[in-house]
Amino acid sequence: MVTNTNSQTSTDGSPKVPIIKLVSSIGIGTFMATLDASIVFIITNRIKEFYGVTPNIVQWIVLAYLLVMMAFTVIAGDLGDKYGNKLVFQVGMVIFALGSLFCYLALKFLVSSILWLIFARIIQAFGATGMISNGMALITKFTTKNNRGTAVGFNNLLISISVILGPVLGAIIGQYWEVGGVFLINVPIGIVGFIMVHLNLPKTKPLEEGGKADYLGSILLAAFLASLILSASFFVDIELSNSNIWAAVCLGMGVLLIPVFLLWEKRAPNPLIDFRLIKNRKISIGLFTAITKHQGYIVIIYHVNLFLLSLAIVKNEIQAGLIIAGLPVGMAIFAVISGKLSNTIDARYLCTIAMFCVAICLGILAIFISASAPTWLYGVISTIIGVCIGLFQSPNANSIMSATPKEKLGISSGLLGLTTSVAINLGIALSTAILTFVTSYLFNTNGLDPFAPSNYVIGLKWVFAIFAIITAVGAILSYFRGPEDRKEEAQTLQMDIL
Repeated sequence: MVTNTNSQTSTDGSPKVPIIKLVSSIGIGTFMATLDASIVFIITNRIKEFYGVTPNIVQWIVLAYLLVMMAFTVIAGDLGDKYGNKLVFQVGMVIFALGSLFCYLALKFLVSSILWLIFARIIQAFGATGMISNGMALITKFTTKNNRGTAVGFNNLLISISVILGPVLGAIIGQYWEVGGVFLINVPIGIVGFIMVHLNLPKTKPLEEGGKADYLGSILLAAFLASLILSASFFVDIELSNSNIWAAVCLGMGVLLIPVFLLWEKRAPNPLIDFRLIKNRKISIGLFTAITKHQGYIVIIYHVNLFLLSLAIVKNEIQAGLIIAGLPVGMAIFAVISGKLSNTIDARYLCTIAMFCVAICLGILAIFISASAPTWLYGVISTIIGVCIGLFQSPNANSIMSATPKEKLGISSGLLGLTTSVAINLGIALSTAILTFVTSYLFNTNGLDPFAPSNYVIGLKWVFAIFAIITAVGAILSYFRGPEDRKEEAQTLQMDIL
C-alpha cells in the first residue's frame, strides 16, 4: 500500500491535483445538482397554474427528484468505487444535462400532462446522484491530509452559493425569460463541466473490478426512507381521506423494512452499506450529526419565510428572503474558513461548538418568536445559524472522508450526500407535522383558526423547541466521535476491514 503524502501525490498514491482545478471541475457538477434541488421551489406555483393541477400533484416535481436522490445516491457512490469515480461522475453530468433539456421541452411542448415533467425530473435526479456521490470521493483521492480540508471547504462554498442563488435565479429567469429556462441553463453548464473534468482530472481506476452493486439493498433502503417521509406527509394531509390510516400504514411498512434491510445487508455478498465501516465512530457519528445539522437550518428557511409572509410582517418574498439571507451567506463564508481550520483542529471541537450554538439559536426563537417581534431578530438568528452550519459542515465532511479507507470512498461520499436529501425531507415533514398537530389541538381547545396568529406562533414555538433539542443531541454526540488521527486512521481501518 502506498502511503506517500508529499506534495506530488495524495495519501493513496494518486497524483495530486491543484485545488483550484480540482474544486472548479467538481464544483460545477455539485453546484448544478444542489441548485436544482432548491431552484424549483420558487416556480412550483407557476408550474401548478401552467398545468392547471392541484398542489398535491405539483409537489411531485420536488418529491420525485428528492426520492430518487435518496434511492440512488449511495449506489452511485458504490458504482464509482467499482467502475471509477471520474467515469460515474461524468456519466451523471451527461444524464443530468439531458434530464434538464427534457424538463425544458416538457414545459415548452408537452403541455398536456405534468407527468412528462415529473419523468424528466427523475432523469435529472439519476444524473445528480452520480455527481453528488462521487464528487467528495474525487476530492479525497486527489488531495493530501494537509490540504483536504481546504478543498472540502471550497467545495462546500460552491454548494452554499448554489443555495443562495437558487431562489434568486428561479425568480429572475421565471419572471424575465420563461419558467422552463431554469432547467435549460443547465445544458451549457453541464457541457462546460464535462470538459473541465475530462481535462483537469486524471482517470480513476476501479477499486473492486468485477463486483456488482447491491441493487436490492438500495431498493430496500429507499423504500424505508420513502415510507417514513410519506407517513409524515400523509399525517398532515387534510385533503386525503383517512389520512391517519395511510400515515400509520406507511409508518408500519417502514418499521417492517428495517429488519429486512439489516438481514439482507448481512447476507449480501457485496452489501450496500458495510457495517464494519459504520462501526467507525467518526463515520457513523459524522453521518448522524450531518442529518441533525441539515434539520437545524431547514426549519429556518422553510418556516420563518412562510411565517413572515403569512402574518404580513413583511410585504413580499424579496423582503422575507433578505431577512434570512444571512443564513446561506454565513454558510458560504465559514465553509471555507472551517475547512482550513479542520486541517489542524479536531472536528469534534469545531462541530460540537457549532451545533450547540445552533441549538441555542433555535431555543431563542422558541422563546421570542411572535407577531410583534422585531424582524432584525430573525435576521440575526439566521445569520448566526448560517455561520455555525458553515463552521460544522467542512470539518465534519473532512472527518468522515479521512476516516474512510480508499476502497470505500465512494460509499462514504454517497452516504454523506444522502444525508442532505434525508434530512431536508424529514425536517420539513416532521416540522410540518408538529406545527399541524399543535395548531389543530389549539383549534379544538380555543376554537380559533389553526393558523390564527396566536395559534400559529405557539405551533412554531413547539417546532423550534423540539428541533433545538434534536440539534443539542447532535452536538453531544459529535464530541464523542473521538480525536482525529488522519495519518494512520484510514490505513488502520482498511487493514481491519481486510
